[in-house]
Amino acid sequence: MKKVLLRASCIGILLMLAFCSICLAKNSNILEKIQGHWVDVNGDTELDIDDREIVISFGEWSETYPYKLEETSYSTRLVGTPPEGFGLLGDIELRSDGSLQSYEQILDAEGHTYRFVREEDLEKELEIQDLSEDMPKSIESDDITDFSLVFDRGFGYGLGDEWPMGYYSWQIEKEDDSYHMSFDIMGSSYIVYRWDGEVSAEYIRGLAGKLEELGIPEHNGYHMKNNVSDPGYYLYAEYASDEKLEIRAEGTPAEKCVFDLPGLLEYAGELFGDELEEAY
Repeated sequence: MKKVLLRASCIGILLMLAFCSICLAKNSNILEKIQGHWVDVNGDTELDIDDREIVISFGEWSETYPYKLEETSYSTRLVGTPPEGFGLLGDIELRSDGSLQSYEQILDAEGHTYRFVREEDLEKELEIQDLSEDMPKSIESDDITDFSLVFDRGFGYGLGDEWPMGYYSWQIEKEDDSYHMSFDIMGSSYIVYRWDGEVSAEYIRGLAGKLEELGIPEHNGYHMKNNVSDPGYYLYAEYASDEKLEIRAEGTPAEKCVFDLPGLLEYAGELFGDELEEAY
């Protein structure tokens, strides 16, 4: 019996040692991936990582923080020591594409998004990709069955002061013979303005006419992007004729809108009257 117990104990110890060896090898591989110098695609923050500490630098300022690796079945994170952590940076996640990502921790506000890459990869991250598709540059139908416009006001886009800062979402959907529209302007943690209700077929024909008047279908299929985490814009319309209109930009290309956004919003604003101005 003693021999059996001794053998079982030895097997248990060997299995535990094997498991520890696998864990150490895995951690060693991760440490090899993350050690060294990193730069932020979206700003000027830099990281220098060794096997125990992270130096976070911004201009002439720098601070050193200890860290530990935390792994789950779906992520690997670099976690700072409580309560200080990494200052304003949240936990740093190792992404599947080899980058490191974190978010600025600011109470009740939208903080900076950090995407760290190796310095030699920065140029590729900033490179603008043309993903445009060859789509018809004119639309025959005036019956829009599905419409969506989303963008962030942060880039200005030539909009007047009557349009507050925030994330805009304008949605229209045809349901049987009626049209439902919602128009939302959202802050970081609150709703600035919301309009929700039915609109007439005449209003929809007017919207289709406005799109044509502003020459927006001429940009159909436009899609430009890079890996900078700036807010993008997206315009989509589907018609009863199965024609489609689709325009989008992400990252740095979204700093300029290729179509007349103020002219399009002017049409939306005809429904709101003074409500929008009173909302903020």
